[in-house]
Amino acid sequence: MNDLATLDDAEMQELATFLGTSGSDGESSIVRVPELKINAKAVNKDTKKAIPQGSFYLKNGDTAAYSANVTFRPLASHVQYFNWDEVDGKRTLINKSIAVLNPYKDEARDMLGGIACGMPTWDERKEMPYETAKKWRAMQHRIVRGLVSYTGKTEDGEKVVYENEPCIMFHKNSTYSGFYYDFVKKVPKGHHLYNYEAKLTASYNENGSVVWYTYVYEPDLSKVLPVTKSVRETCIVFADSIRAENKYIDGRYMAAITEGSIDGAAMTALDSLDADFEAVG
Repeated sequence: MNDLATLDDAEMQELATFLGTSGSDGESSIVRVPELKINAKAVNKDTKKAIPQGSFYLKNGDTAAYSANVTFRPLASHVQYFNWDEVDGKRTLINKSIAVLNPYKDEARDMLGGIACGMPTWDERKEMPYETAKKWRAMQHRIVRGLVSYTGKTEDGEKVVYENEPCIMFHKNSTYSGFYYDFVKKVPKGHHLYNYEAKLTASYNENGSVVWYTYVYEPDLSKVLPVTKSVRETCIVFADSIRAENKYIDGRYMAAITEGSIDGAAMTALDSLDADFEAVG
């Protein structure tokens, strides 16, 4: 059977808009998929075996297999805010926002009743001490979901092949803008991100003793990829997952602002009583 799906254009357009794949113009029940990451360590701390630095691997997948480059096809792109902090010596998620398409136009409501976890404006952050501004900046993530394909090797030399494996990437700080400028901005007008794939490699960076890697996208714009039945189904799963998480966060948001409204009403009533007592006195 041909894997090409018979698509309802209006349905696919609506799905593309929600997923944030329209190109340069245009607890939670979230589905857990492996995270595509770049390995920055020389040794696996658990097994004590050597692993290649600057190589890609799927974290939380069945088997960690490493490759110097991969092929990636994006299916969803959003911006989301996460506030992590240390609680009782453990890194803990304090707050997070809904996933939005445009952080400058969309209201990134968060679980504590605020917007974007309280993210200050760019001008406000410019006036802050570097470390304070850096902490705020680290809360803003570009989350990209898609399909990755590559042939890698485990730390024991075993060959592993991944073909259109669903995955997710969290870009922040130095990796935040790369996907937008290297991929999104290059997509031809009228096309979607999922119409193309890119070769993904890692770029080495260092500053003193600090070493890190950034993602380098090389999109192949010479070939428009078809939307197969399996790709469409993966898009639907991603969309349902994002909607479910946003619904959960919005529920927490409404509960927080409602509680705040009740507290505010109580304070107003107390102020009114104080005024009455003062008037009587």
